[in-house]
Parts: sequence; C-alpha cells; structure tokens
Amino acid sequence: MISKVKKTIQKYNLLSQDDKVVVALSGGPDSVALLDSLVKIAPKMNLSLFVAHYNHSLRGNESEKDEKFCRKLAESYGLPYLRGKMDVTKKQNGESPEDFYRRQRYAFLNKVANKNQAHKIALGHNLQDQAHTVLLRLVRGSSLEGLKGIEPIRENKYIRPLIEVSRREIMEYLSKNNISYRKDRSNNDEKYLRNKIRARLIPLLKKKFNPKIEEDLAQTAKILRVEDDFIKSHVVQARQSDYIIKNETGVRMNVDYLLGLHAALRSRLFKNVLDDIITSKQAVTSKHINNVESILRNNVSGKRVSLPGSFIARREYNILIFERKKPTKEKREYEYELKVGKSFYIKERNVDVFLKKMRPINIDCKADDKIYMDFDKVSPPLVLRNRRNGDWIEPLGMKGRKKIKDYLIDEKVPRALRDKMMLIADADSVAWIEKKRLSERVKITSKTKNILEVRIIDKEGNDRFATKKGRG
Repeated sequence: MISKVKKTIQKYNLLSQDDKVVVALSGGPDSVALLDSLVKIAPKMNLSLFVAHYNHSLRGNESEKDEKFCRKLAESYGLPYLRGKMDVTKKQNGESPEDFYRRQRYAFLNKVANKNQAHKIALGHNLQDQAHTVLLRLVRGSSLEGLKGIEPIRENKYIRPLIEVSRREIMEYLSKNNISYRKDRSNNDEKYLRNKIRARLIPLLKKKFNPKIEEDLAQTAKILRVEDDFIKSHVVQARQSDYIIKNETGVRMNVDYLLGLHAALRSRLFKNVLDDIITSKQAVTSKHINNVESILRNNVSGKRVSLPGSFIARREYNILIFERKKPTKEKREYEYELKVGKSFYIKERNVDVFLKKMRPINIDCKADDKIYMDFDKVSPPLVLRNRRNGDWIEPLGMKGRKKIKDYLIDEKVPRALRDKMMLIADADSVAWIEKKRLSERVKITSKTKNILEVRIIDKEGNDRFATKKGRG
C-alpha cells in the first residue's frame, strides 16, 4: 500500500520536499492508514506532520473515546496533536447536516494549518469514497464538473494520498501491521444517502451488473477529470477576452462573442463567472445557467432572470450583464420652463442651459453643444424635462409621429437611461431628444427667418448633447 501511496503523491504532485502537513485524523481505518503512511514517507521528504482531530460530539461517549484514541496515536508517533470540538448549539442555516458538519470540520483544519504555517491538509478519502461520490452525484443529477468526483488535490492545499487505494488494501495493511483503529457506527446509518448507496446500491450493482463497479467508477472519474481540466483551460482563456469585462458592479459580456462559443464552454463560463461574483451560500445550479442561456438566445432587450445572492442576469441589447439587483426606485420627474435670453441650471443633470434668438447666418454647424430650431415654429411654453407617458415626436427625416418610448427602444437606449434623458418639448409635442433627434416640425428650412439656439454645457466638461440629427 505504501508503494501505491508514493505513486499517487508523485503522479499528482501532492507533496514537496520540506512540506508541513496537517493530517486529518478521525480514528477510522482510512485516516489511521493515511497517518501511518505519511509517517513512513516523511523522513525521506523531510515532512513536518501535525495531527488534527475534530470532535463532532454527535455520538456521546463514543466521540470522546475517538478523541482519546487519536491523541494517544499521535503521541505514539511523537507528533503534535491538535483537537477541535464542534459547538452543537450553532445553527445550520438551511444546510444539510452533512454539509454543516463538513464546513465546521474544514474550518478547524484550516485554522490549524494557518496557525502552524502548514502547506497541505491531508484527508483520508479512498478509492471506494471516490466511486460512491460519483454514484451519489449521478443519482442526484450532476454535470461533468460534479461527476469528476473527488480531486486528488484541490486548491493546491487539500490532498488525498489514498484516493487510488481500495478499502480492501487499507484493511489488509492495518491487519498486517497490527495497527488498531476505531469503528464509527454512524457509517451504517441509512438516513444518509451516501451510507444507503454504500450498503444497498453498490452490493446490488456488484452482484447483478459489474463486480468491479467501484474500480470502474473511480476510473470514470479519472477520465472526466482530464476532460474537465481541458474545458477549464478554455474557460480561463475566455475570461481573458476583451469581450468579457468585470467591474465593481458585476460582469458585462458581448452577446455575439458568447453565441460564437460552444454551448458546453458557454455554460461552464457562466458558472465560472457567477461563482466568482456571487458570495451567497446558495449554489448556482443548472437551472440558473439554463435561465441565463434562455435570455442570451431570446433576442429581446430588457429580459432578466433572478440568480442567487440577490443577483440578476439581464440582456441590454447586445450585452449580457450579471449584476446585483438594485432596489426599485420611483421615477424622479423634473421639468424646467425655458425662456429666451435666460440661462438655467438643471440640477438633475448638472448642466447649464442657455437660450437665445438669432438670425440664420450665425449658425455654428460644427458645435456639439448646440441645438437649433425654427423659432417661429415653436409653440410656447418651451420646457426641458425627462419623458412622460404618451410623449411623441415627429423624428427628423422620418414620416409620421412616433412614441418616445418606442423610439428609444428602437435606438437601443438602455432602460436605465431612458428616464434620465433630457427632452425639449413645447405645447404641441417633443421637439428634441438628447443626443438623438430633432423634430421634423421645428427643423430649419430655407424659409426660416428666426432661429432658437439652445446651448447645453455639462459642469463636468461634456458638451456633446447634440448630434447632426439634433441641430436641424
């Protein structure tokens, strides 16, 4: 068995010379075999070992005996022993008991590793654990990422030197070397699905279908890990694309770029991005990914779906956006009556507005901050405001009228900006839309005698409020 453990360590580069290693010891056969193996390997690699036992306090006196056994075993090897005990009064916050216990145990192991500046945390998972994990995830429904099973090394920190060693080999090793261990009767409790798979499903599959089912499932996991690594490498490349931008509010992705990716890569990319930005304990599931995929393929701007952690995914024309859900705000209306020869400060937009009447010969056609209208076609009162329900315009160069809402949608103006945009309206209709269009009704013609010049200056230095379509 020691030879196989050495090969596993070398194959997956689990340990390096002079590493400090925390060995998780429960007292069961797997963790005892793990500790004994590493004790034998340690001298050649100059490893420093720390024994860590976590008492879950779930089996009363039996749990106390487990702790006493682990302490004595660590002492027999002359190794430092560190123990932790679970606070049974802590709430599980909607987690399954198994997940809660696991989280508490890992928190303890990490604390021990940090305190002792350890590089690795060794865990006792074996080949059967690998097979049962693959089968468990298959029964529950899982992606390729889940079916790859337990990784030999994770985060370059958690290592599993026994992952290719069978339970039979472990038991034979302990018996041959006369090494004692503790038995955990809770492993026979079939209220846990993993135990039920171990006790019922595996024996049935062995008897009726495949005597080597556990070895073959472990081999399947090994194959899928390689394929999963291949996809991961392409996800990393995709994340570096200029078409994917992460900022302080979330992530923005180009729709055309996403649609050019293979569906398998795209779904994994979504999962990777969401896992990166969502800190909620609620997991991102295949349902969430499918919902994101639906708004990607549905070519309708404004569609959105809910995600864990108060996040949403939404499509804004050719951009797919992941962001935290914003509190719903009431629309804030503003309106200022404009008069010729006066200036106005629009606080909602931090701009100054100047109006003057002039002759056609004085038009500055190159100015980006000026709008020109036929003064005599404007029907007072003239106001600057944001949009209202029912607003319409006769767009310059187009026939007929159009609702402002429909016009802004056609122009692909983001929903969040539509209510902020400045409009100039008179008693008849909207005469001008910020950065978009002037009304055909007030355009300047060869018959124009008097011109209304509206100049808008941004306090922050942006003068580009007009366009060529906006000057008349």
